[in-house]
Amino acid sequence: AGAMGAGLSRPLDRDPRCATLAPVWSPFVDAFVDTLHAGGEAVHPPPPRRAPLFARAAKKDDPEAPSSYRDASTSETGASSGADAGGDATTAASSATRPTETPQRTHSLRSPGKPAGPVFRPAVRRLVAIGDVHGDLRATTQALRAAGVLDDRNQWCGGTTTVVQVGDQLDRGGDEIAILFLLERLRFEARRAGGELIVMNGNHETLTAAGRFRYAAEASRGDLRRWRGRQLFGAALKHACGEKPGQCTLLGADAAAEAVERGRKGFPVTPPRRSRGDDDDRHLRETTKESAETTTTSKPSVAPGASRYEIHADSSESSWMPRLAAFAPGGPLATRFLAHQPVALAVGSTVFAHGGVLKTHVRRGLRRANRETSEWLAGFSTNALVPPLHVTGADSVVWARHYSHPDSWKCDCDSLEEALRALPGMARVVVGHTIQGEKGINAACDGKALRVDVGMSRGCGGHAPEVLEIMDDGAGGISKLRWDAERKKVVREPVEGAT
Repeated sequence: AGAMGAGLSRPLDRDPRCATLAPVWSPFVDAFVDTLHAGGEAVHPPPPRRAPLFARAAKKDDPEAPSSYRDASTSETGASSGADAGGDATTAASSATRPTETPQRTHSLRSPGKPAGPVFRPAVRRLVAIGDVHGDLRATTQALRAAGVLDDRNQWCGGTTTVVQVGDQLDRGGDEIAILFLLERLRFEARRAGGELIVMNGNHETLTAAGRFRYAAEASRGDLRRWRGRQLFGAALKHACGEKPGQCTLLGADAAAEAVERGRKGFPVTPPRRSRGDDDDRHLRETTKESAETTTTSKPSVAPGASRYEIHADSSESSWMPRLAAFAPGGPLATRFLAHQPVALAVGSTVFAHGGVLKTHVRRGLRRANRETSEWLAGFSTNALVPPLHVTGADSVVWARHYSHPDSWKCDCDSLEEALRALPGMARVVVGHTIQGEKGINAACDGKALRVDVGMSRGCGGHAPEVLEIMDDGAGGISKLRWDAERKKVVREPVEGAT
């Protein structure tokens, strides 16, 4: 960039040679900033630079448009039970246009999985389930090695294996961002090898998006402040060549600030700069403006990609606002990582949910639960401040503990039987959410409930990572695997109570 502008007094973005650099400059900056976010690890390659599509009308067959813009007759692939069909139809708005938020489009191109993808997927030869990882990168990589899908270079080596991580990547640890980037890259590598890595949302993803940080580790505060600084750095690099911030924006930050302004309590914030004579009404009107507007109409004194308000700024080490701005519905991290992750799915005859699937969930529609949660996280919901019913309350799909009590005799096996009967062809459910402790991965309800949260994160006891393996849809056996670091080999053991 310096050589290009040598001997010229005009800014770099006015240099005609910048037009040649522009198509490769933004993807390069995106990859560079992502590598910083990932702690130096390889990252998913950035999408090609394309003309923005958000300004044109969404087409009925556009798979990347939110479901409210698509025809209700669009069907998803995979088998589905009649019980799941109810309540999933959505009226299309043929004249609707895409929202002005650009990260939704950018990250849907980058992520292999589409938001709210198919619930029911065909059986596979080898299926692996990984429990809660809670911000512990070391435990996450150990679990992936135990599954036999991660090599010494932290690359996918699982071939056609399908891996399901049942949620709770966030909270209780300081490696959250690095974990999200690792799983994103492995998802891409798995698809390329003929396998699959499915990452689900748990209650701690939805808690974080809702701005509830009581389980967030202190280390994550600094991690998100550094994330914010790297985002602004990337936006400044793009601005030098006349490029828009793209994924290096803080889009969603003002929406998060508005949530705080409208009565949410408990989050230390830095108030916005206000000149003398500003009244409260004017201040409230200004803070409710969309972040996308502020990033395109800001005064020159505002850093590219940033907001003109300081309510989410990183000037205070005690502020949680960078975290809220990143993970708020429609925010950069919520859009890129969380919005496409399901809360319920099935592979073959095995159902997966972080908390558990009840008969009431089946009646409401598992596909509907995925879709509405996805739209909320992506910022497409009509009320972004209120999480969907599917992920709130003790009996929701991400909070239920009916099948996960460490004392198996306390599990509600009758409710499990009802849920499985409502899902023809389903034989078992895999859940996380409740730490099993020294028992490790185990089964309850005559082997129909498999519990995989072993508390592997250092924030949850730091127990030895274990993963669940299901061969040939259960006909080939059900085992638990752990990585023996000394012998550098996988140890396979039977699952207590599994049939």
